[in-house]
Amino acid sequence: MKYLADEKVNTGRQPEIDMTKAVIIILMIVVHSFQGFLQNSGFLTNAIYNTGYINGAAAFMICMGIGMRYSRRQDPKDTALRGIALLTVGQLLNLLRTGFPGLIAFLATGEQTFVPFILDTFQSDIMTFAGLAFLLMALLKKLKLRDGWILAIGAVMNCLTLLLFSTAEVTEEFLPRRFLNLFIKTGDSLFPLGSYFFFVTVGYMIGGIYPRIADKRRLANRVLLVCVPAAAIYLVLRMTVPVPLTPEFDPQSEPDLGLDAVSSCMNAFIIMAVLYHICRLTGGKVPAFMAHLSQNINRYYCVSDVLLGISLVVLLACGAVFQNQWAVLLISISVTAVCYAVIELNARYVHFTLNGLKGAARIIVYTAIWIVSLAMVLYGLSLIKGSRPVVSFFAG
Repeated sequence: MKYLADEKVNTGRQPEIDMTKAVIIILMIVVHSFQGFLQNSGFLTNAIYNTGYINGAAAFMICMGIGMRYSRRQDPKDTALRGIALLTVGQLLNLLRTGFPGLIAFLATGEQTFVPFILDTFQSDIMTFAGLAFLLMALLKKLKLRDGWILAIGAVMNCLTLLLFSTAEVTEEFLPRRFLNLFIKTGDSLFPLGSYFFFVTVGYMIGGIYPRIADKRRLANRVLLVCVPAAAIYLVLRMTVPVPLTPEFDPQSEPDLGLDAVSSCMNAFIIMAVLYHICRLTGGKVPAFMAHLSQNINRYYCVSDVLLGISLVVLLACGAVFQNQWAVLLISISVTAVCYAVIELNARYVHFTLNGLKGAARIIVYTAIWIVSLAMVLYGLSLIKGSRPVVSFFAG
């Protein structure tokens, strides 16, 4: 039996993709809670971080690429506008979770500890990456490149980023370094376009094929048969055999360069195949809460990070720390519940979305966000004593 049908047979929402996105955002909230609050490590902490390696940012970005193909608006202009919106949402997120809380805490205490929070208004976060990825994809669409060429460009970008990471010296000056962090991997970059765009192109190619997959059950079985042993063998070899030019292997850092990126793709394929079988056992129905997580994945990410960012600043100002792993896990569950409540209240009563702004209102609000962000960074730079580099509190 052939894998691809002549016509589209998988239109609309795909349960296994929704489940994957839901699992990803839950994991992100838990990981961010542990990164922000916990002052020690243990079995639970290591288990959570290692789970991030199996199903983390790579899977999120592959789903992003797949979603680009399922979007109702796919022309270059709409894709570019989506990119600008995501960049602006990312800046507003940075202001709300680090910039304003850090500024208020600094003005209240005068402690230099809070200056990095102010400066984290400018960082290469996942929302910023998403905006840049949409803008680059809009350009590639405008050039009318085929899926194979787009995937090749993502792979070349990844390999060049690996080469630069291994050989190039990066300035320690704050603004140039943070700007470069948007595009290349450094010691403190989070989601640089150069390495992570590869995952989006993989998802984009899959998204072009997915609607015509005739037998997803057979394909899922084949994915598990091939990827599980291949991923396991690679993991063992990577942990025992040094690879030239490649960074030291750390599964908790979500490897994203060279063959590590390919390995991360295999991990993402495995989790999608497993979740497909789980969905099949439930009759293709996604539990209501999981569907809510998937449909509001960006909202969960933004609201949770604002809650966690503000809480972290408050705890630092009070001198409080957490030593109990289970307490932090409980916090992450509570944050997820609060996110659900906030999102539902907004959907039912407030109806505010930044992307919902139109015309002059959108231009004014977007411009204000960028002007305030620039002012915040410049003020933070004026507070730095000496020329030492500033390390992001959200670098993990």
